[in-house]
Amino acid sequence: MQIKKKADAEFVIDRFNTVAHWDSDGEKHYFVFADRKRGGQWTLMKDGEDRFSIHGLGEDYHDEDEMFFEERSSVVSFMWENRSALNAALKNPSGQA
Repeated sequence: MQIKKKADAEFVIDRFNTVAHWDSDGEKHYFVFADRKRGGQWTLMKDGEDRFSIHGLGEDYHDEDEMFFEERSSVVSFMWENRSALNAALKNPSGQA
């Protein structure tokens, strides 16, 4: 599964639970991939209410809180902007490139 067009990002969103890991403590699905702009990693999450959020963490930064997306189109835009890093992680889900 690769993101080559925005419709592919929609496809990943619809099947997020199949590509993401489950966090039983936080009760969320999550997918980790590189934050190439800041040199760390992004965690894209989906909670039990089907709300998506992100959190960034790197050697020189740590987002204080997770940021929730208000609209599905915003999740798609975020995924599109980060498709290169997402695609790398989708190719190697165990390593979360």
